Amino acid sequence: MLAPAIYNSRVSSFHRPSLIAAALALGSAACGGGETTRPDGPGEATAAAAPSGGNPACPASADAPAALPRVNDDERTLEYWLARHAELGDLDAPLLDASEIEAQNAAVASGGEDLPFARRSLAAAPSRALIEGEVRERLAFMRERLASGSYVDPSGARVDATTLARFDAPASIDVQPDLRVAVERIALRCGPQVAPLYSSPPDVAFDRNACSTIERQDPVQVLSRWPGGMLLVRTRYALGWIAQDAPLSPSVPSTDVALWTEGARARARGGMTLRGENGDAIEIDPDVILPIDPGDALRVRFATLAGMQRSVAFSQGSIDPVQRPLTRRAFLTEAFRHLGRPYGWGGRENGVDCSELVMDVLGTFGIEMPRHSARQAEAGSFSITIPPETSEADRLRLLDAAARRGIVLLHFPGHTMIWLGRTTSGEPRILHSFAEYLEPCSGGGETLRRVHRVSITDLELGRGTSRRAFIERLERIVVLGPGPGPELSGVATLRPARPVEPPTDGACSDSVHTRIFQSPAMPHSGAPLRFVITSGEDLGAVDFALRDPSGRVVRPENVHRLGGPPWTWWVEIPQPEAGRWTIAIGDGSRIAACDRVTVARNARDASQAVPLPVGAERRAMRHDEAIWIPRWTWEADTENLYAAFVEQLFAYPDDDRTWRSLTELLRDREHNLLFDHLGLGEEARIELQPDCADLPYFLRAYFAWKLRLPFAFRRCSRGRAGQPPSCGEPVTTLMPHPGGDDVDAFRFFVERNLRPGVHSASGRTAPLDDATDLYPVPLTREALLPGTVFADPYGHLLVIAAWRPQGASGAGVLVGADAQPDGVIGRRTFWRGTFLFTPETNDVGAGFKAWRPVVYDRRANTWATLTNEELRARRGTARDAGPTPWSDQQYTGSADEFYGRMEAIINPRALDPDAMQLALIDALEESVRRRVVSVEVLEEWRQTHPSTIIPMPEGTDIFLTEGPWEDFSTPSRDMRLLVAIDTVVGFPDALRRDPSRWGLREGAELDAAVESARARMRSELERRSFSYTRSDGATQTLTLAELVAREDGIEVAWNPNDCAELRWGAPEGSPEMASCRRHAPADQRARMRVMRAWFANRQRPTR
Repeated sequence: MLAPAIYNSRVSSFHRPSLIAAALALGSAACGGGETTRPDGPGEATAAAAPSGGNPACPASADAPAALPRVNDDERTLEYWLARHAELGDLDAPLLDASEIEAQNAAVASGGEDLPFARRSLAAAPSRALIEGEVRERLAFMRERLASGSYVDPSGARVDATTLARFDAPASIDVQPDLRVAVERIALRCGPQVAPLYSSPPDVAFDRNACSTIERQDPVQVLSRWPGGMLLVRTRYALGWIAQDAPLSPSVPSTDVALWTEGARARARGGMTLRGENGDAIEIDPDVILPIDPGDALRVRFATLAGMQRSVAFSQGSIDPVQRPLTRRAFLTEAFRHLGRPYGWGGRENGVDCSELVMDVLGTFGIEMPRHSARQAEAGSFSITIPPETSEADRLRLLDAAARRGIVLLHFPGHTMIWLGRTTSGEPRILHSFAEYLEPCSGGGETLRRVHRVSITDLELGRGTSRRAFIERLERIVVLGPGPGPELSGVATLRPARPVEPPTDGACSDSVHTRIFQSPAMPHSGAPLRFVITSGEDLGAVDFALRDPSGRVVRPENVHRLGGPPWTWWVEIPQPEAGRWTIAIGDGSRIAACDRVTVARNARDASQAVPLPVGAERRAMRHDEAIWIPRWTWEADTENLYAAFVEQLFAYPDDDRTWRSLTELLRDREHNLLFDHLGLGEEARIELQPDCADLPYFLRAYFAWKLRLPFAFRRCSRGRAGQPPSCGEPVTTLMPHPGGDDVDAFRFFVERNLRPGVHSASGRTAPLDDATDLYPVPLTREALLPGTVFADPYGHLLVIAAWRPQGASGAGVLVGADAQPDGVIGRRTFWRGTFLFTPETNDVGAGFKAWRPVVYDRRANTWATLTNEELRARRGTARDAGPTPWSDQQYTGSADEFYGRMEAIINPRALDPDAMQLALIDALEESVRRRVVSVEVLEEWRQTHPSTIIPMPEGTDIFLTEGPWEDFSTPSRDMRLLVAIDTVVGFPDALRRDPSRWGLREGAELDAAVESARARMRSELERRSFSYTRSDGATQTLTLAELVAREDGIEVAWNPNDCAELRWGAPEGSPEMASCRRHAPADQRARMRVMRAWFANRQRPTR
């Protein structure tokens, strides 16, 4: 259901397309022009005109209107969008501060197998091999297009042999790096010639030899002199050729290289003449960014043809540092400064293309974006891939959620756009630089509309044409700002982390906030070594590294990731070398946690080793007369590890698998994070087969035993009407055991004390009671961690196993794990039919509950549990600073409000009604298949007990008893099944009751959605089927639609003395019923008729 995610720390999630292809592309397809022939290609399909389809009233091309369609005048103003963004948060609150911007730049700058892009990379030349590889790929690509006639000269003719020869790759390149500065704008050519090249037939607006434009005062690394009067050069974002007589400064002195490549920079607030101390002068505007003089913050450095200059002092406030926080107000202000600016492919004729616009705007914050749109699509704090099948409504929901996190860029092949947001009427708007769009003609055909400027548009342009609407073409969302948060955690890809280096000596520590755990407790080279890192806070992009005993840095191939919150990563070293290991997690120089562990040569040495001073208490494993004496305490770190332990234990693919016992789960070392933690081969010696009440207690006790944490439980009454269960004094692990080792002690404690001491009422204690094992928590994602217990009012306990976050289209899921009376363990998804709840507390206390912290005082040898008042004091404080606060939130509203709150946590974005309906039907089908297994288990038992009549309990005891009735009857399961049927059948009406939850508008849209839901329900219920074995051994197949039609029969189908046919509601007199051989006694059938009202009303008594 939730297979563990694997993050490969050595293969960055930041996929970089070929720099050569990207450079040729400019990352654009006319920045909104034709579709590309390659994912990052230059839009070879872009043509000078669109086909008219033979419609004389449909011109092939025309200029776009000055006011682009559907955009109102007020929507073209900065003030309008500042007001809209103010609804998202403080306009001046930093989305990225200076340190985060520096980390962002460093993370996306390294080129891997490509040339790096970053200003600081210009301080030294890349390897000659890397340069030669890039150049060969570039020239081969262009030569093939020239030779085939795909690229032609301005006249439309193929190039001659002399021109073609210029694109032959040399045997080697004499790399002589020389840092210069562009004095004027310089055209950067894709190939080694100045002359333009065009796709055939020629479209002079798109020079395929124009790779970019080097802006004034940008540093340029000259790599080599090239035949034909050209220079091979590299800027911070592109490789290409310029003319040898291009306006470059003399070489930057070695003493100034760092200033031009790494120093702080500034720009003028307006156009001005910048004068140097020696009298030289240049004209500058806010687009020119210059290095700040290291000795005077009111002076800058600039370059002329004569050399490097130091400016005269600016007046206070006339220049702005480029390194500044990214805020919504500052970003929008800068973006609107470019509105109306001419479009120019590759910066042609002082224009700006789509990716350069993004570079220019973000460059004023010191954010170094790649030059090409294909790379910009992955260069944010995080990005979101939009699957092609994602509906337009879901695309907009993703954009809305992304905008709540930060600055949003949109991408489809060849084009990058700035997301402005929604208008007051809910219509999407973008700001971008683009050349053209297609417009359909009413009589057929389509017209190519020429824009060629920075404009504000909607996402409808192109609708009904061969290129499709912009919103249909969207493939990626890029966000600059904080992490994705709960709304987007299931769809976001974080930027790559900077490599982290574990320290060789000196400080190395973790904390209660972010902790590194090791397993086994006493590591040695003969057993795998596992590190588990847990954190109560989102660490964002992180890297993992280990330093082995020889001092070599090891970067694990596979790092497994879980959840969030808590955020967990774990790595395993199959054969660790003996000696000291150091592990670190972080982002470059920001180390979030570090730990050192000594690995012994063998198990004997490990058991005799003196623990390291740091963490000695938690690693000590001395045997004692007590079952176990606590040496750790329950704090945020251990609670987070417990959550990770439970989540990983059930982290299997999404299917209907079950496990015969808890033992089967614990013996899987890939899923049990504490497998053989004590080094005693303990899993092979433990048999644990809990029922639903035992499962939460067995998991908690097992975990506490492994780590020597405090554990206690209370023996509780079952309660009665008007009196919830009450509990006695805690039973602790300090009791003596009859002998043997630690494993024997644990087995004794579980089987002789814990199993007989707890039952389902142990979890249904009153919310205000302090003398309980569990206490109610707030309905928040932070409080509902894996391992949290859910008690329904009728005697069933579940454990939160995992959260599956909301996807681009699919609904999120809360996954629970439970055990049945026969010990079978399975998983189920949260909804009304599986997590039954009532806010009434007179008889029971249902709902989500955390384990009440147990505190052990070693010196006094005393135990205590925190009271509700002590836990209530936690309200409003950070989750990672202590236990989850006590809360009565679950009981302050109706059951409908409870389920509504939970659905809002599970699906924080507005839901796609189609996806949710399918999820509900999936859950119904899951419940049916689980019931099939339960009925089959009874029939297997009947093979050896063919004539046994199972006694039927009185009254509400049918739901809660012991013996064969509890093992084989299904009244609780059938009640949940009937609720599940109601939920599926009632879903279309649920849409009408609360359309806003589904993002639907009242009126025609809502009516159509309701009718569509009814049709889908009928279709899905008819399509899905299941089978059971009849009394004669034949297989009977039913559709879910047939089962729903039998709900009257299911209301009395829970008695294990009835045949399988009756258990599945077979109608009397039907061929299916003919094979029935077994009926419940008449007195039981009579009582069932009375109890039927409980099932018909879907409301059983709490007792």
